Amino acid sequence: MSRAWLPRRFSDRIQRDLVVAAIMAALPFAVATAWGQDPRAVTTIGSDANIRRCSESVVAGDSSDATVEECTRALNYRRLDRQTQLQLLINRGVTHMRRGESESALLDFDEVIRLDRRQAEAHLNRGAVLVQMRQFGPAIAAITEALGLGVREPHKAYFNRGAAREALGDIRGAYEDYSTALEIQPDWGPASAELARFARSRRDALATALNEPTP
Repeated sequence: MSRAWLPRRFSDRIQRDLVVAAIMAALPFAVATAWGQDPRAVTTIGSDANIRRCSESVVAGDSSDATVEECTRALNYRRLDRQTQLQLLINRGVTHMRRGESESALLDFDEVIRLDRRQAEAHLNRGAVLVQMRQFGPAIAAITEALGLGVREPHKAYFNRGAAREALGDIRGAYEDYSTALEIQPDWGPASAELARFARSRRDALATALNEPTP
């Protein structure tokens, strides 16, 4: 696939959609904490109101200073079990990512991975943060790791990786990842939009070539 008919500049819109995809992938952790769906977290949730408030705020999309403070206070609670600690770190990392605080988000996701390298959602969100930081190669590696670990919503991981590949000029790889995302989740808006953009760009390039005068 030729790159000539595709925009060379990394799309701000793709980067925005990529962050949203990663945030949504993290929300099951927050939901499990807020309503006690994870039996390993029930006792701890009942013991500290900050844990509940942190999770409920993240689910509601609140990225205020208060949410960061609630999550931080909850992480300082002495009787945390490991699973709740991981959930809280992901929740706080998601909040930092929503606020555009890439370095702080990366620290939280790195801490999750240090504690448990098999946390697929942490690898996925880490990849999204690295794209925010325009570190596309490491982002691809992190997202590929998330896919290997069985991330909850793989279509979002493929979309994220496609955006990173496109930024590096790997147009065929990006197209394949966007296509895979749409195969997994038919009619999903972000992937449909990117594939439509590919098709429009190709048609425009073909029309331009046909209209050029013969030398």
